[in-house]
Amino acid sequence: MSFREKVLDALNITKQSINLPVETKFFATSHGVGVTGESGYVAEGTVEAGKPYALSKRVLQKEIGNGHQRTLDVLGFQVGTAMQANEIAVKNADGSSLCTAVERPYPKCCHSLTTTADGVTTTTHYDTGFHSLKGMYESGNIKLQSMRKSAIPDSDLMGMHVTNSGDSVDDHVHTMWPSTLSEQLKLLNESPYADSLYYHDMKLRFMITGVDNPDVNSDLAKASNHRGLVRMVVLRPLSKRARLRHEGASNQPVINHGYMANWDTDLFFSKKRMLGGPIDASMEESNPYGDVVTTYGLPRDVGEKGYRRSKDEILCQDSSDVHYGHVVPYENMAVEHDLSPFQVMTSPINRKDYAVISDKSFHLDVQHHGVGSQRVENVTIPFRMKARFAGRKAGTQISPADENDDGTMEISFADANLTDVTDDEPLNLTSKPVIMFLSMDQKLSIEVEGYTSISEC
Repeated sequence: MSFREKVLDALNITKQSINLPVETKFFATSHGVGVTGESGYVAEGTVEAGKPYALSKRVLQKEIGNGHQRTLDVLGFQVGTAMQANEIAVKNADGSSLCTAVERPYPKCCHSLTTTADGVTTTTHYDTGFHSLKGMYESGNIKLQSMRKSAIPDSDLMGMHVTNSGDSVDDHVHTMWPSTLSEQLKLLNESPYADSLYYHDMKLRFMITGVDNPDVNSDLAKASNHRGLVRMVVLRPLSKRARLRHEGASNQPVINHGYMANWDTDLFFSKKRMLGGPIDASMEESNPYGDVVTTYGLPRDVGEKGYRRSKDEILCQDSSDVHYGHVVPYENMAVEHDLSPFQVMTSPINRKDYAVISDKSFHLDVQHHGVGSQRVENVTIPFRMKARFAGRKAGTQISPADENDDGTMEISFADANLTDVTDDEPLNLTSKPVIMFLSMDQKLSIEVEGYTSISEC
């Protein structure tokens, strides 16, 4: 029993905890012609949802001589819900439009797109090789609701309860959390961790299986011993340090910080990979820019090359912008690179923009070959932090003109009632981890299980 548990036990205080499971069903692309699914015939290349496994995506394939080919597959999982790119308009010093900055520190996860044409609704699934693992917070989980100080448990006897309209909550005497937005803001300013949960560790288990068939993929059979080299990297984007200064004339605070990294161009960095070397095949070593070193990223598909940062940089010149003076990750700064599967596979992570939690390489089981090669990897991602939340969301506006029965003003300023919907994104979780598998000369199938340990503060 830990010291904390002994103290709570002595004081007769009960703290709830939960092991929140991660996502175990993913998108998968069919690679065999004539595969029969739940809806009948499934053509090759069809992306299906709800599979109990995830398949790697082949992103690079190159000849290595004598009719042999070398391939690179990628399969990744982003903790939490899928993150989207952030587009920011950048201005010149005179206020005119300069370009659009694109912050994309996370890979683009598999997603679905629903379209309606002529009364027919079609849902298309897209396989990017990366999947949302969730496992951070589930709004509908009853136990999590009972652990949050601001949440309304699924019971009338536990405090406030939801009205029929759902826009506000009925007054009830068994709760310590405010019912109006102004009171909630006062509470969170006085006690920032009033609505918080303690995140311990995320524990994951990956069952990795090689699923290439040498009888079908003859090109691979010529170049691989079917054990396959696999690299597993656990990393998270680094937030840029914010600097605060005050204007001398107005004494107004000014915040300044750099842009977040771009997954497509900033993931890797190696001083051995120069423009006059393997990155740009069209540039000779004698070129004036031949010794320039840039960051670069993963290819997205076999038919596309990977991208690197351009040597031509644009700086933010707008003094009123929080990114003033920093390099802008503008839309067209990506330039194709010519790295081979081996060079991408062995590339060091760009530690200026990404923190590496774990980085290891291994071969699949040597006792089996091809479809039978397999390995189990256990991963622990430490959080060990108290996550702050922003309470509940505002609902119906309260007008200052509202009066009580005795004619007195109900409230002397504009306010809002709180709904039963909580803000479920932690305020102090700066970034979410990504687990990435790179596989050379071997396609992977991975089954995932695991959970995140969360306890009441």
